[in-house]
Amino acid sequence: MTALNTSSTTDQTELVYIINSLHIGGAEIGLCRLLNGLDPARYDITVVSLDGFSQDFVDEFPAWVRIVDLRIRSGIGVSTIRELYSIVRTADVIVGSLIHSSMVARAAKIVNPTATIATWHHADQFKTDLRRRAFRRTAGLCDVVLADSEPVAEMLISDLRLDRCLVHTVPIAGIDLEEYTPVTHQDSTNITVGSVGRLSEQKNHETVLDVAEQFQGSNIQFKIAGNGDLYEELQAQIRGRGLTNVSLLGLVEDIPAFLADLDIYFQPSLWEGLCITVLEAMAAGLPVVGSDVGGIGRNVEEGKSGYLYDPHDTDGFVSGIQKLRTDPNLRRQLGNRGREIVGESFTQKLLVKEFERAISLNIC
Repeated sequence: MTALNTSSTTDQTELVYIINSLHIGGAEIGLCRLLNGLDPARYDITVVSLDGFSQDFVDEFPAWVRIVDLRIRSGIGVSTIRELYSIVRTADVIVGSLIHSSMVARAAKIVNPTATIATWHHADQFKTDLRRRAFRRTAGLCDVVLADSEPVAEMLISDLRLDRCLVHTVPIAGIDLEEYTPVTHQDSTNITVGSVGRLSEQKNHETVLDVAEQFQGSNIQFKIAGNGDLYEELQAQIRGRGLTNVSLLGLVEDIPAFLADLDIYFQPSLWEGLCITVLEAMAAGLPVVGSDVGGIGRNVEEGKSGYLYDPHDTDGFVSGIQKLRTDPNLRRQLGNRGREIVGESFTQKLLVKEFERAISLNIC
């Protein structure tokens, strides 16, 4: 167990935020932006990582936040349980993010029944039926379920049949528009299409390769930023298909700089919650070609900030990119609207406001 940073305790709200790990991902980025927007005079915050952290990522957290790494992959012993118990037993608010951490946060209600328990859900479906049943059956231990987007909230209410008063939508993006320089979209013979996301089944990168294959030999290059379990498999496919217009870049730490070099953003995910990467692309003034799922389908305005298709509609994706490749004015028009949408609905100020409202139980 490793503790990083320390904070003194005054008459503040004691907030414990439990998360699977502190490596870069959508839920983790949202946490970082939330913490940087909260008032240190009002909160005494401990972030508990169940298993591991990236030091570079943790360095972006406020210095006044205490961080504890339980390293449960090394084993869950008596000392680990004792450490977790000592952290949650006096908390005023306990938040769980992602399924495993949500279960831990809900179990904390047993040892600290007076705490407000809030757990996140970040996708409009569950990976397995077991997770779905566990989430549903333990919902009674929550005071509030945080949905990171409207599609997620609708799924929790209509499919899981959670009480509407239990579910609160908190757009987790927390974007600061000043960090994203709008792309100018000059007339150019060379076009770059980019995608950001963990290399996993969800992000549907094989379809990116299918689309890129249709543009092989043209002036369009495809760049994929992200690490994940499918890295080697995707590299093998790129070599096997002879794709010279696709690059796997691995982890890209400076996402705003990556987006600034693109002309079109492409996200053909099979399922999503909010999808922060699409909103970041919109913040950078990029037109989006994406799948009509989750937050992508809800937040990208068809024909106004991008084009939406079924996740398996390769021809549709090709047509969307084709429309944009030769028309910088269209790219600029759609990109400008996307940036407006982010400024209206997905800022850090809104994230903090809705989170604080949710944990105060001022919902229905």
